[in-house]
Amino acid sequence: MTEPRTHDLVLTGGTVVDGRGGPAVLADVAVDGDRIAAVGAPGAFAGRRTLDVTGKVVSPGFIDIHSHADFTLAVDGRAQSSVAQGITTVVTGNCGHGVAPVTDRSAPLVPTNIPGWRAAWDDRQTWRTFPEYLDVLRGRGVGVNVFPLIAHGALRLAVAGFETRALRRAELDRMRELVGEAMDAGAVGISTGLEYAPGLAADTAELITVTGPVGERAGLYASHCRNRTDRIVEAAEEAVAIAGRTGCRLQLSHFVRRPTATDRSLFHRAVDVVRAGPTRSRLDVFPFPHGPTPLPTFVVPMSIRDAPRREVARRLADRSLLDDLDQRFVDALEGGVAATCYLASDGGDGALVGRSLGDLAGEWGMSLPEVVLEVLRRADVDFYDAVVVERVFDDADLRWALLQPDFLVMGDGLTGALDGPLAGHAMCASDWGYAPEMLGRFVRDERLVPIEQAVARMTAEPAAQIGLTDRGVLAAGYRADVVVFDPAGVGTAVREDALISTPAGVDEVLVNGTAVVSAGRFTGALPGTVGHRPG
Repeated sequence: MTEPRTHDLVLTGGTVVDGRGGPAVLADVAVDGDRIAAVGAPGAFAGRRTLDVTGKVVSPGFIDIHSHADFTLAVDGRAQSSVAQGITTVVTGNCGHGVAPVTDRSAPLVPTNIPGWRAAWDDRQTWRTFPEYLDVLRGRGVGVNVFPLIAHGALRLAVAGFETRALRRAELDRMRELVGEAMDAGAVGISTGLEYAPGLAADTAELITVTGPVGERAGLYASHCRNRTDRIVEAAEEAVAIAGRTGCRLQLSHFVRRPTATDRSLFHRAVDVVRAGPTRSRLDVFPFPHGPTPLPTFVVPMSIRDAPRREVARRLADRSLLDDLDQRFVDALEGGVAATCYLASDGGDGALVGRSLGDLAGEWGMSLPEVVLEVLRRADVDFYDAVVVERVFDDADLRWALLQPDFLVMGDGLTGALDGPLAGHAMCASDWGYAPEMLGRFVRDERLVPIEQAVARMTAEPAAQIGLTDRGVLAAGYRADVVVFDPAGVGTAVREDALISTPAGVDEVLVNGTAVVSAGRFTGALPGTVGHRPG
């Protein structure tokens, strides 16, 4: 009789939610090296090491399909804020914001167009090409798997800076070359940020042209679309057209109507447009009503962005900018939005973090537009790291989206840490809390979504969107990205004015079979994979 195999690790006694949406089952999980060896009946496996996880849920590690951690991972690869939640994979480069490639044209501009990049950390940027950027992350090590999108904004900066004109044929060709290079190096797709500079200068024809090489390589088109208010249907139609023309899978980012939109029916019509698209299409949402926005996107016109950060900071000190502010922004602030716009990062020493723009207006005796410019002035060269969390979703719309099986659950934040250079730095509540908020509040407490469906939309579904065939499911042969959490205790204390809090109830986290969280404590291990290498 053959002796039973002894596995490296056996998680025994837990309830397995395998990511595929089927019923939870009592089962043991065996791990060998960086792979799941088997999932079977309790007591079926012998292990060199055994963890009793009775009463806990064992699931695939969560995949954050919408992260802005491009630069923070280069500053501190541990990704403590992610692994603390059970996140084992992040997809970076979203909303058209990215850190590579860097050309002579874009070198002074890229640092002013990505959240989390401060001038004090400029020496961390040692790459020029997209492949070199991935190699930097691999060389320094990361605690999570990183599967990046190439950002359309970084591409446009590389050839034309913040210029608002139509691109020349040679510039489009160069962008296509850079896209192909990035995809071949490990990118999983391309993202656009069409409400942000410089992406807002691109027309549909440009986006189809530049996205072509992604479709040729069976990649993803992820878009922060042009409008989520009165023109949300047209924005959805544009995204579907780009995906259809290029053959890309489609991801619509944080695709919930803004609260200022008055006609809710347009939102539902836009979702129907996405669902009727010719390629695999999904949407996503984070489980908080507040979301992040860099303050410069409200007030800094592209006409003054096309310069090194020191020069832009000088221009931001010019009070004549008050005459050029977008009136919709001014109306929104004065209509009450300012009271719920909290500073997540002030671009400085953190003294203003957690304060609302409305509170500062009263304290400083300034108008709301003046407060915004004063915050940017104080941030000086780190003006793009002045970020607010604002109310971006109506509660009814948020709950509706969380009920939909094709709305993936994601973060939209950075990676942070409790110590080291990123200590105290955050972008939004999701940084430390989106997974436990979903599992604790909306799954357990409100019973809005069954746990099996919630886990699927945080694991197998995003894995399929980014083209991963060996992650996101607990099954033999899949990568051993695993989280063990207490369904009765999982949760978070983060809120819109207090963004950093270690989640509760996440006990064990494996990335490629290596523990990054053990008995609720960080191990400091850096076992993450960087970049997708098909085959």
